[in-house]
Formats: sequence, structure tokens, C-alpha cells
Amino acid sequence: RFGLLFLNDGNWNGTQLTSNSWIEEATTPSLANNNYGYLWWLNKKGSARFWNGVPENVYYAAGFGGNFIIIIPDEEMVIVTRWLEPSEIGTFVKQVLNALP
Repeated sequence: RFGLLFLNDGNWNGTQLTSNSWIEEATTPSLANNNYGYLWWLNKKGSARFWNGVPENVYYAAGFGGNFIIIIPDEEMVIVTRWLEPSEIGTFVKQVLNALP
């Protein structure tokens, strides 16, 4: 649900719970790290966390043990994983995107 809230720019079933400008700010690169916003990792080229073959507007939250919330705005998609090997998450997301028509 948290992923869906971000995918929908802070709107939940017609109620704006968080401003869309805050969602935008939370997913904007920080000064300290080009591929990190407010607790969201950003898929930006030139970083160790860049997933080649995945759009740069994809962002995700990463938790212990391979738990991820991945937001793919272009596809209006949220992917949630549990216990996925962290080094494989980029490959997994690319495979999901390649499987789409």
C-alpha cells in the first residue's frame, strides 16, 4: 500500500494523503547522494545502484533481507519482493519489464 501511495502521487482512493509535491521531493536526488532521495533509492546512471536496462525514473525502498518496494511509474506498477537476493533485484526488475507486452 505504501508503494501504491507513492505511485499515485500521494492520493489514496480519491483522498490526497500526502501532497504530490512532497512525493516528487522525496524521489529527487539528494545533495549527499545522486541516487538517494528521502528513504528511496533512485535508478540513476553513474551510481553503483544503477540497474542497466531499467528506466531512470524507477525508484525503490530497500529493506533488510531482500525486501523491496519498487515503483515503476511508466508502467503504473509496484513490485514488492521478500527475501530476494539484493544483488539480483536489478535483474529481476529488468525481467519483469521485458515480460510486458
